[in-house]
Amino acid sequence: MSEFKFEAWPTEYRSINQYFGANPQNYAQFGLPGHEGIDIMAPTGSKVFAVAPGRISMVRTNPEGHNYGIHVRIDHVDNYQTIYAHLKQARVHVGQQVQAGDLLGLANDTGNSFGSHLHLTLKKKNETYKNWPFNIFDPTPYLLPLLGFQKPAGPYTDGWAYTAGITLVGELAQANSGGINLRKSPSVYGQLIDLVPGGTIMILTGSKQGQYTAVKVPNAALKNAPTPEPTDPTPPPTTTSPTVDGWAYASYLTRNGDQAVVGQYGINLRATPDRQGTNMGLVRGGSTITVTGKVQGDYLPVRVRRSDFSGPINVPDIVVPPQPEDDDDMILGWAFTQNLTINGKQVVSGRFGTNLRSRPNRTGQRIALYPEGTVGKLAGLTKGEYTPVRVARKLLQNVVGKLPAVQQPEPLPEDEEPKPPQPIHDTTPGWAFTAAITISGGMANAGLYGINLRNAPKRDGENIGFVPADASMLVTGQAQGEYTPVRVDDDILERPFTPKPTDPVVGDPPDPEPQPIGHAAIGLHASADPTITDAEVAEFKAMRPGMIKVLSFHNPDGVRKLAKNHPNVSWVVRAFLDFRSPNGTRTISPNQFLNDTINDVRRTLNIIGSGKDVVVELHNEPNLVPEGLSGAWQDGATFAQWWLEVLRLYRQALPGMRFIYPGLSPGSEVRGIKQDHIQFVEASRAAVEAADGLGIHTYWSNVYPMQRAVDVLDDYISRFRFKPIWITEASNNKSGTSAFRKAQQYLDFWQEIQQRPTVRGVTYFVASASDPNFQEEVWVGRGIGARIGRR
Repeated sequence: MSEFKFEAWPTEYRSINQYFGANPQNYAQFGLPGHEGIDIMAPTGSKVFAVAPGRISMVRTNPEGHNYGIHVRIDHVDNYQTIYAHLKQARVHVGQQVQAGDLLGLANDTGNSFGSHLHLTLKKKNETYKNWPFNIFDPTPYLLPLLGFQKPAGPYTDGWAYTAGITLVGELAQANSGGINLRKSPSVYGQLIDLVPGGTIMILTGSKQGQYTAVKVPNAALKNAPTPEPTDPTPPPTTTSPTVDGWAYASYLTRNGDQAVVGQYGINLRATPDRQGTNMGLVRGGSTITVTGKVQGDYLPVRVRRSDFSGPINVPDIVVPPQPEDDDDMILGWAFTQNLTINGKQVVSGRFGTNLRSRPNRTGQRIALYPEGTVGKLAGLTKGEYTPVRVARKLLQNVVGKLPAVQQPEPLPEDEEPKPPQPIHDTTPGWAFTAAITISGGMANAGLYGINLRNAPKRDGENIGFVPADASMLVTGQAQGEYTPVRVDDDILERPFTPKPTDPVVGDPPDPEPQPIGHAAIGLHASADPTITDAEVAEFKAMRPGMIKVLSFHNPDGVRKLAKNHPNVSWVVRAFLDFRSPNGTRTISPNQFLNDTINDVRRTLNIIGSGKDVVVELHNEPNLVPEGLSGAWQDGATFAQWWLEVLRLYRQALPGMRFIYPGLSPGSEVRGIKQDHIQFVEASRAAVEAADGLGIHTYWSNVYPMQRAVDVLDDYISRFRFKPIWITEASNNKSGTSAFRKAQQYLDFWQEIQQRPTVRGVTYFVASASDPNFQEEVWVGRGIGARIGRR
């Protein structure tokens, strides 16, 4: 079996723009069945890293003459090769040995490329993968573990998941955006067990039955399953500890420094340094054990591997800890007493350990971690909430390179025992995403992107704070689901990380948690009329939207109810202005458009609230005469000029907001009514490129199949390959299809767009409308929302 694997994500952003095998129509000209690699988000100038150790076999520095432009090739073990294409600059040379995570170069779009990104190709010399030429292999299975695709820990709950709502990868599945209902039987009417949050990894347990797949979900991800208290995660049971501390009769040991060998007949390990101490078990003769302190009477404190015991092990509740060795290399510091046990002049660090500091307050410089169970010496009088201790350097962890000056304690009075002060916390408990940390014994380190510390072992747990890359944490228990319980030093913990809703630029911190592979949201367009009714609010609640589109003229009370009921959805706000007049179409300037819409847009954004994922769609279907064609503009090119000025004005009025190019009416030219949407968007390409995203409208019917609507979407993607896309209107807009069947089609279309990473979601048209032309698209009163909400 090959040892080759991807060990590091190749860019600073864990987001895939185009999958392996996608868009075969674009790659047939190169003799390929589809996209021959994976495109990964990498803004211009951002860093590109090696995914695995290897040797640089090629560096092309000429951006011309090759489809890959500037690129780097690495040869790995077992004849694997990775290619990193479309670079701005290479930072390595041929023959250089690199490790996983080493810098290879900076990203760009040299070669045959549209928009800055990293194209990653995987090859295996002298082997063929399916029908792919040139030794090309699919890199997807190698990348997915780096996105958290690994088996979650138990316990589990068995059930059935709606297949369209999950992404299947091998023996695992991931809940798509918005989550899925777990049911007891493979039916939309099966008893509901719980809602599984989007992104949760599940285990496949059986074959598909109808529209459902049998899965096993970690209890930790379920709201109704018992979860441990996040404020005090359960430590591992003592039976799992690989060693036992106790006292051994010194005469039966042969000691050499910190090691000792047990005599021929073995020894009884005792809980106290005397013959009356509890016998914890017989240690086999010849075993090598570790000396942990100095001799007391006839007994020596030792640490014994469980595998060195002969027979049962009996560890009592209390084992007398050893005194530290007399060691000149003792470190003085101040410790919180929450976890300290003070017995005379002996100080033992309690559960989870504590920090040793240079001064008796929280601002004192951190010197080292004073680990759980470690014995130190009382060094003076307690000051405030801190106790001075001296601890052998070899017993401390994470000691700083240069020791700071330490505030000297007041000496202890003769024969006077110190009064223990009131303890306080200096670490915060929580749950860390297991795939994003490296665990070694009882410690863990945050990975390349850092981690969000959560209050529960699930993806929708509250974000307590951000733990930076490489920061150390105490592991306090066994993993549950996809998370491991930890304690984090308060000095390390930062304010919660919230990724910016805008597309990243160089210098933005990367999101510490990868988004679900199936991240496209399913949503609904609010009323085509000014009033959002209570019946419509109920329809939204029934369908469980991940995205909502509203018009700037909608009644504030209706928008307010939607925002209250759905606090975590994404939003599309259309800046609405009616271009029609009794005499035809009004000619509206960019300034007039801003003046007539900005107050409504501001009001709507204020109701939605700050910190939400929102885009503003500036206008609607401008290739239609009633929407301004032949009035304010004559074609796509003149619309681009008009729209770019509107964009400039809106960016001045609402700095930091994202604005998307409006969805066009799809289809060919209809003389006197509309222009062909492809000709129009190509003529206005400058506007699309300047926008923060692209709005798309697409429709189907019983005579115009849904695949044609998908083809419209794919055509847009091929023209604007790395532009984020919002499908702001989509529907089966004709009669001849039942409401139940339309609901199923909407779920099927939602599943289709999960395979298109640049698509952020879809808002189906329309919740309600008084216009009879829209009656076949209306949801309210037809059960569509309830059907989709049962997914």
